Amino acid sequence: MGLFGDAMHALYHSGHYGYNVNVKKTAPAVDPKEVPAIAALGRLNRTPNFKTWSIDSPYKTAEFTEKLTAAVATCDLKMSDLEIKPQIDGRWGDR
Repeated sequence: MGLFGDAMHALYHSGHYGYNVNVKKTAPAVDPKEVPAIAALGRLNRTPNFKTWSIDSPYKTAEFTEKLTAAVATCDLKMSDLEIKPQIDGRWGDR
């Protein structure tokens, strides 16, 4: 990609990690914005039925999963109710 591509990749990814969190249909409906520990993980969007969350977080996957596990312990959900999918950036490509 060259110098320009490397610079754009570094600029875009500095402090930005995206995650999609899918909640099982059988899990209780919990608004993640109402759980302070989940809301503190980053910028959060969710579907009206709270079954899909999108989180832009400053944390890499391992740290994000650890913090989400601790946050989920404070509400009615369990980690077994969640599926975490890191987002892949199609513009510059993840490396």
